[in-house]
Amino acid sequence: MRHLISTFAGRAAVALGWLASLTMLVIMATTFVDVIGRTFFGRALTGTVESIELLMGILVFSGLALTEINRRHISVETFQALFPHPLKKFSVIINLVLAVAITALLARQLIIKTVEIIHEREFTQILEIPYWPTAVVMSVGIVLFLLVLMLRFIESIVGPTATAHPSDLSHHGD
Repeated sequence: MRHLISTFAGRAAVALGWLASLTMLVIMATTFVDVIGRTFFGRALTGTVESIELLMGILVFSGLALTEINRRHISVETFQALFPHPLKKFSVIINLVLAVAITALLARQLIIKTVEIIHEREFTQILEIPYWPTAVVMSVGIVLFLLVLMLRFIESIVGPTATAHPSDLSHHGD
């Protein structure tokens, strides 16, 4: 069962990673067109700020799970490398418990806000872009990130699945 969930999480994270990549391209293109318009034509692209704000939400939350799967988050191990193995493992478990708890709280609040946005039919002021698609993607992204963190927590306690594929929540450099 864990292997199935890991496989699903990995595939979903890759799909959201592609969405993040596409989103980054749209942000860069929008910024480029806006700068060219301001510089050479004296006119900014209407709604650039609000559209990039929405796209940044998609970008950040779409990449969280894949970043965790590939263990590419920034980490500072000041003293942890000096710990004996049992204490290091305990430290990793405590860190994961805190990460899961905080992410669960953030996911809960984001889902509540998403439901509120959908119910209130909120949209941006200039271009009148609805907020709900961005909020839904952000909610999906953080829930997937939470799932990956929970799988990482289980793995830290009971070990990796016997049939784990190297790309499934693998250990990179541990």
